[in-house]
Parts: sequence; structure tokens; C-alpha cells
Amino acid sequence: MSSYPDLIIAHRRLAILSLLNAANAYTLHEVDLKKALSSRGQAASTDLLRADLQWLHEQGLVLAKQPDGIWLATLTARGGDVQQGLSTVPGVARPEPI
Repeated sequence: MSSYPDLIIAHRRLAILSLLNAANAYTLHEVDLKKALSSRGQAASTDLLRADLQWLHEQGLVLAKQPDGIWLATLTARGGDVQQGLSTVPGVARPEPI
């Protein structure tokens, strides 16, 4: 069984994937991601968000770039599959059934 902090992290990562899935060109700036997470009740510091983006990048779920020290994240096809519940990755929550 996962700890409560692990569940919070997994749900925040799923929220990031969901936000990217809804974005134009499946891409968001880290500032926009922070605002959107906060509006969903999942506020995260810049360091925490960047750690999640790096982890999601390492799993192949997003492409995380830092062109000018500011992060951009783009959803990958694999990340889209996880966001839709078509595949699973330990460390990312599964979406709830509609």
C-alpha cells in the first residue's frame, strides 16, 4: 500500500499529464502548469514541479525542455496513453472512471 505522500505525488503527476493533454500542441510553460495545478488544489513549488517534470521526462511521458532556464513540457504519446488510463506507470495515478 502506498503512503499518503506517494498518493499525492501520483495524483499531481496525473494532473500534469491531464493539463498537457488539454493544452494547445500538448505543451505548457512551467508558470502556466503551476497556476493550473494551484487552481485544482494541487499547488506545488517550482522545485517540486520541476522534479515531477524531470521524473515524467525520464519515464518517457513528457518532453521537458529548459531553453532559457524556464521549463516547457510537452505530452508524449506514451504520456497520453497513461493520462487516458490505457497504460499504467508506477508513480502516476490511474484516472478515475467517468
